[in-house]
Amino acid sequence: MKKALLVAVSLSAVSGVAHADVSLYGVLDLGVVQMTNAGDISPTFVTGAVPTGAQPNTAKFGTVRGMMNGGESQSRWGIKGSEDLGNGNKAFFQLESAFSLGNGTLATSGLAGGAGTPSMVADTALNGQLFNRMALIGLSNNDLGAVTFGRQYSLQLDIIGSVGGGYDPVNAQMFSPINFSGSYGGGGATDNSRVDNAIKYAKKFGNFNVNALYGFGGMATNNSARSNAQLNAGYEADRFGVQAAVQSAKDTTNISPNAAPNTVNAQYLNLTSYMLAGRYQVIDPLTLKAGYERMQLSAPGDPTGDLAMTQIYQYNIGTPSAWGTAQKNLNVYWLGANYQISPAMKASVAFYDVSVPAWGTTTTNGTDKYTSAMLEYNLSKNTNLYAAFMLDKKSGNFLATSGPGAITNFNTYGAGLRVKF
Repeated sequence: MKKALLVAVSLSAVSGVAHADVSLYGVLDLGVVQMTNAGDISPTFVTGAVPTGAQPNTAKFGTVRGMMNGGESQSRWGIKGSEDLGNGNKAFFQLESAFSLGNGTLATSGLAGGAGTPSMVADTALNGQLFNRMALIGLSNNDLGAVTFGRQYSLQLDIIGSVGGGYDPVNAQMFSPINFSGSYGGGGATDNSRVDNAIKYAKKFGNFNVNALYGFGGMATNNSARSNAQLNAGYEADRFGVQAAVQSAKDTTNISPNAAPNTVNAQYLNLTSYMLAGRYQVIDPLTLKAGYERMQLSAPGDPTGDLAMTQIYQYNIGTPSAWGTAQKNLNVYWLGANYQISPAMKASVAFYDVSVPAWGTTTTNGTDKYTSAMLEYNLSKNTNLYAAFMLDKKSGNFLATSGPGAITNFNTYGAGLRVKF
């Protein structure tokens, strides 16, 4: 991480004087995007536009051009720090917030209704929190590992974006359906890509790693309701890596817009998801990456308690609902490659396939296929240019409407500048 600010803070302690290192860091990413079959670009939405082809809340469809906020990386700033406690022990913290670089506002899902409701909205787990990406404190020991407390990434989102250099071949939020902070990064429920009120344990044994996470639900009548349990194990070597993860979330939510001011609709469900991802460096410039994710959405365990909730995050709940008795399964596959053309230039390509078998009263299967490519050019150690596209073709129960007038293609093209500090 590149440090723009390093402050040595003297702290008094019974045993003497310790020092805490605090650093300010961030990413600034802004670009121009063109999208087909899209509504108006919204400056209040986390990326400016929904890259995964979700039809917006408007009858206007066509080609749109505008600014995208974070084509490659989400624009963010953060503060992190650590204090050496001696004998291999350390205390640390991290606070990180995403914002819209184009207008300087806090990045949100744009789901709250009322006047000025954005044309493009999607639940992204960024719902108006001050430190919407993460807010945690922790303790670590060289031999025992690290324990962190607070708002944290899901273990599956870690695999997609950061562990082993990221197992998403096109690791860009506007040009990859699994990198965009929506349902796939959360394992199937859109607000699960980050877990609130969570305890996480992380430990490495040579090239092996083990992670466990548990998010507390805090429900008085049912300790498992609103809880989230996750496990991850993997192996990372120079040329080869593999990661596996499982998640079980009870009474989690999918959130959608409501026309009333500061109000959203909430659907409650149980979620089980699995992920397996691998990478292999064939030759020095070429790395192959592949993965599979299985998601199972089913009826919530505590619908009575769920439907009694009146607020979620800072929003009022307008229309609560519970998932029905039929289980919905989603299967996500991806395969791609990174090629280092030169020390300054890298090319990435990938294919993503999402399939949903018929379920409940839905009698048709659905497919959602993406082809993505990105070219990055480093101007310096901290600054790069990028250009990318993502072609999205939907069929079956992924379509909002059926018949001759159904919109099946949602394509995204863009270029931008990213600066890290």
